[in-house]
Amino acid sequence: MTDFSEACAASIRAAWDGDKPVRWVPVDLVPPRTEAALGRVFILIPGPNLEAMARQAFMELSFRIRPSYARELATLAFDPKTQTNDRFATLSLLENAVESARGVFPLCQDTGTAAVYGWKGENVLVDSPLPDHQLLAAGADYAWKQGRLRNSQLVPLAGFKERNTGDNSPLACELFAGKGSEYRLLFIAKGGGSSNKTVLFQETKRLLEPLAFEAFARQAISQIGVSACPPYRIVFVIGGQSPEQTTLAAKLASTGALDALPPGPEANGGPYRDRTLEARIVRLAAESGWGAQFGGRWMARDARVIWLPRHAASLPVVLAVSCAAHRQVYGRIGPDGYYLEHLADGEELAGIVSGVKASFARSNAGASPTDTDIHFRQVDLDTMNPADLTAGEFVELWGSVVLARDAAHARLSTLIKEGKPLPEWTKKPVFYAGPTETPEGEVIGSIGPTTSKRMDSYQEELMSRGAFTVSLGKGERTAVCRDACARHGGAYLVTTGGAAAIAARRHVSSMSVLDWPELGMEAIRLVTLTGLPAMVAVDSHGTDYYAGLR
Repeated sequence: MTDFSEACAASIRAAWDGDKPVRWVPVDLVPPRTEAALGRVFILIPGPNLEAMARQAFMELSFRIRPSYARELATLAFDPKTQTNDRFATLSLLENAVESARGVFPLCQDTGTAAVYGWKGENVLVDSPLPDHQLLAAGADYAWKQGRLRNSQLVPLAGFKERNTGDNSPLACELFAGKGSEYRLLFIAKGGGSSNKTVLFQETKRLLEPLAFEAFARQAISQIGVSACPPYRIVFVIGGQSPEQTTLAAKLASTGALDALPPGPEANGGPYRDRTLEARIVRLAAESGWGAQFGGRWMARDARVIWLPRHAASLPVVLAVSCAAHRQVYGRIGPDGYYLEHLADGEELAGIVSGVKASFARSNAGASPTDTDIHFRQVDLDTMNPADLTAGEFVELWGSVVLARDAAHARLSTLIKEGKPLPEWTKKPVFYAGPTETPEGEVIGSIGPTTSKRMDSYQEELMSRGAFTVSLGKGERTAVCRDACARHGGAYLVTTGGAAAIAARRHVSSMSVLDWPELGMEAIRLVTLTGLPAMVAVDSHGTDYYAGLR
């Protein structure tokens, strides 16, 4: 009987994306040398080469996407049955991928936690005084500096305090031993918003009935919302011999690393991927009404459902998602050289888009929708009256906003507790965002919204003092936001999550640091927006667009 670790390693060796193997591209490094000893042939990898693999992998996945993912987005965007709001979101994500592939602006402002999973064959030796994880970490560090990626990692200090590491370290790294003469690697950049949607449920055997599981999954999916930037890959892992194993399986499944698991169990049982249940999960997501960020059917672009062995007294179930910034790349090192998975450049993306459009046009008498048919009303943020906004309407935002998010809100709350005045800039609309480092010659780095709900606990104490009465972010919020907007005449707007490259290129004309530069990527910045598309989610009457979807 196959256990999870064996099944996982086999899937990693197969290196599938969906239902077929990935395409390998050689890395420009001299193949490892071999040495015969103890009746075996070892391959020796120079330490700098392992570092170089990590460096190139993280650079590529920060700016490029898999061709299969581009096809999924294009299919959702150009299918005549796709609803208008879904089409707007998916077209924005496609345009963002094309812009990012130019190598200037990363796909997402949250360039994520850098993670590496490795499966090292027993005949593989790394020739370095440093352990493998330090070499891989050095490669990630170089990529973050070279790509001007965002430093998002915090380390704990004494007394409930934290600090930003300033270089996005540490690397999250897990390495496994196995048989063979290859080193298989999986490089991942995972943002905080989608990571926060991972949930562990401790269930019972009662769940293992079709109707019971469907009711459970429907409820769980309805709680995900859109704040983690759909369209998602939604993952359910059912079973596992520990909660840790179930959670690891969900993380790997979200990247596609378990795509090559068997389509059914062995004769005596074992791990497998349930494609029938995956289709049902996509259907449940479509029925939720959440859509691809602004309401609709395409909350999920696909799904993964994995079954694992379990203890008779335990039924762990993990729900996880991969967001619109779907960033991972396989690596392989063997006697024949160094290889990374192929990711799409701008030319290939353009070809995918035109091919999908043409396919729908042929099957629909020459018609393939490319227009969202959404009317965007221009709003001047410097002179606007929140009372003029209506929940559900689309607008173009022009004028100045202040960038402030978690750390700034905590500091403002402290000022209130200490009886100190709030800074004058709190009178401006707030954009919950922290950009990447600014590329040479550009106005700003990739910029997009963070999850607004995290600021809800601060909203009443700020809005009651005339601070941040208008806010801009992403995703649904709690009743606290509705009540505060109704009570204080404020409004909450949302913009597309996962479209940070085109926001930087098209919709920001100036940026300057206003205050608290020591907060790094969370420093207070003044930004001038030029026609940023947005939707009114909560208006000054307390009408909540997303609550209507639920």
